Amino acid sequence: RVHPAGLSPHANAYARVSAALTMATIVSANVAPQRATLRATKAIAPSRAAFVAKPQRAKRGINVQARAALYFADDVEYIQQIGTEYPDKGIANWEEARCLFSDHGYNILDIRCADELETIGNFPRDQSAATEHRGTNWFHHIPIIIAQYRYDSEAGKKMMKNQEPNRAFLDQVQAKFPDKNTRIIISCSDGRNRAIQALEALDEAGYVNIVGLRGGYNMWNRTWDAKLRRRNLPGGFQEEYQHGADGCGVHATGATFQNQDAFQYADWKDDTEWIDWR
Repeated sequence: RVHPAGLSPHANAYARVSAALTMATIVSANVAPQRATLRATKAIAPSRAAFVAKPQRAKRGINVQARAALYFADDVEYIQQIGTEYPDKGIANWEEARCLFSDHGYNILDIRCADELETIGNFPRDQSAATEHRGTNWFHHIPIIIAQYRYDSEAGKKMMKNQEPNRAFLDQVQAKFPDKNTRIIISCSDGRNRAIQALEALDEAGYVNIVGLRGGYNMWNRTWDAKLRRRNLPGGFQEEYQHGADGCGVHATGATFQNQDAFQYADWKDDTEWIDWR
């Protein structure tokens, strides 16, 4: 196939990713970085303001516009819209990524190191338990940086230490996904440093349907549980006085208690200084 101006077959894919990273930076810093400074600016990450303005699910026709920002399996219009926007849009938030995963056949590639999975948490492993997911695509783990979670006496806490680049990363990805048209969402801890590195590497390797996960595993895990059910919906909580139980609150009512499992979260941003993979 002939490509204009001598572009490589995957140049368009790189252009989409690069454009999305640039737009994310414009939102947070109002300055568009050059490609050489992508890692330094951590351009995939959204600004804090993006997390302050949390949408609420519509109630009986109220706040319909805000509802459009959330993924629900029965929202056909939203699902179709997301399908037309990606992979061109380049970077998906946790709602859009869930839609791409459950309705558009995207695999999720977790590029965190093994110690992060053990100490911080992992994407769902039991595919049979994920009753909310209808596809055969799934989560896969290939670390781009290898590190160990060890105590640092100077910092006075455990940190990711002894970092080494996984030189076999691309070979392992190509063995897992030999078809360069495979739909892949890239996720690190927070969707910043390592995700950008992986997006660049896969784009240069010829993958054309690649998307970055904004907020990475940390924001995904705040929204979806191990069975891919939605956790607490965004917004505040209030006591329910009409349940007829002995006390007030979620413990007394038992209502949707299985999803009330995380009221407080640490900062979504990973403060680890990750090395360059190359």
